[in-house]
Amino acid sequence: MESFFSSGGPAPDPAAKIKALRWPASLRVGHTTTLAGRAIQISSSGIGLLLDRMVREGEVGLVRVDAFIAGSPVRLQARTNVVCCTCVGMDGFRISLRFQDLDDDAQAAVDTLLHVR
Repeated sequence: MESFFSSGGPAPDPAAKIKALRWPASLRVGHTTTLAGRAIQISSSGIGLLLDRMVREGEVGLVRVDAFIAGSPVRLQARTNVVCCTCVGMDGFRISLRFQDLDDDAQAAVDTLLHVR
């Protein structure tokens, strides 16, 4: 699976685990704009979303993913920075986000999502 960081970003760590996802997600940019989409992949350093609108690189936002794992709800909510935004045709835009200073709850959610079978 390809890394979700663009060639302009940092070189991906070959030891980093990247997990494919298909969970509802949203990205809030600014104080009023919330874009709905779905999470498509996650790693310990960031997350990839599929949205129907473009988001500028460098934009700071709040990502939220609501998953249901092993009978329990898992919510990831974290501050992120947009690393890359790529048009993927009729599917919309693939947005690559890098996590910023994960708190304990967000880190626990990332760990849970990374270790789902």
